[in-house]
Amino acid sequence: MTEIAERAGVSVTSALPDDFDRFLRGAIDTHVHGRPDLTVHAANRGRDLDAVRLAHAYGLAGWVLKSHLWTTMDRANLLTEAMAGTGFTVWGSVTLNPPVGGVDPTVVDLAAAHGAKVVFLPTWSSKADRERGGYIQTLLRTLSSTFDRYHEDTQIELLDAGGRLAGATREVIDACRERGLSLATGHASLAESRAIAEHCAEHGQPLMITHPLHYVQRPEELREFAGLGALVEFPGAPLVHPEGHLTVRATYEAIRAVGPEHVVLTTDVFSKWVPPEAEMLRMYVEQLFFLGCTAEQLRTMLVDNPRRFLGLPAARP
Repeated sequence: MTEIAERAGVSVTSALPDDFDRFLRGAIDTHVHGRPDLTVHAANRGRDLDAVRLAHAYGLAGWVLKSHLWTTMDRANLLTEAMAGTGFTVWGSVTLNPPVGGVDPTVVDLAAAHGAKVVFLPTWSSKADRERGGYIQTLLRTLSSTFDRYHEDTQIELLDAGGRLAGATREVIDACRERGLSLATGHASLAESRAIAEHCAEHGQPLMITHPLHYVQRPEELREFAGLGALVEFPGAPLVHPEGHLTVRATYEAIRAVGPEHVVLTTDVFSKWVPPEAEMLRMYVEQLFFLGCTAEQLRTMLVDNPRRFLGLPAARP
């Protein structure tokens, strides 16, 4: 796309509406899937560095780079170095799925030592996701003839038989607190997320409830997480999936139910049918603005709350 634009004598951003970056200045996307995510053969968009440069041109201040399979710290560090002098930062993360060791505090310690900023609890490997028939496990099944056996043998539950946090889950949360890392719930169930939020509230651990509209029917159910001090994530990805059931209007109503002061807006996209993250985020927030979110509320959800989640100083006005 960039080469075509250059041959035409225009930049990508010059083809956008005036003031296109009005809501994205200083924004941090805390849920970005790089290329590759699951496989090098799924070229969902351009190179990470090109996507990062585009995000900077759109006014964003940073990303949290996530993978369902591997750690992202090395890639994040290289991208940040490539953007030196721009003020754009890419933070690395680890998702506690079986390929990296699962729910284990030692994995958290080692990830922190390697520069991780965010820990995501299990996604496709969680028992809750397995029972839901989650989208990622469907894709992974196409990559490995032994995946079903591996998936069954390594599925993860975050609660014990009595419905309390399992010991390993508590240890992971405590390791995040000790190492100064932020925690996201991954594909945990509603009950698991509730127990995690209660423990995090008791111990002062920053927490983001990840894309909960996948799992709840009534957004009012999410108010309890806000009451416990957790941030609630509403990504744009489910709104553009060809088989998705969510709408921007439903997300807007969920934001109203929870309160923008408790919400983080992200992209979470990694498919060919969506634009690069920066444009995806612009489209998403412009639609929310059209529906009734104010510029101040959008800044809270795009700038202030992501910085709070990551433990960063408040942005300058």
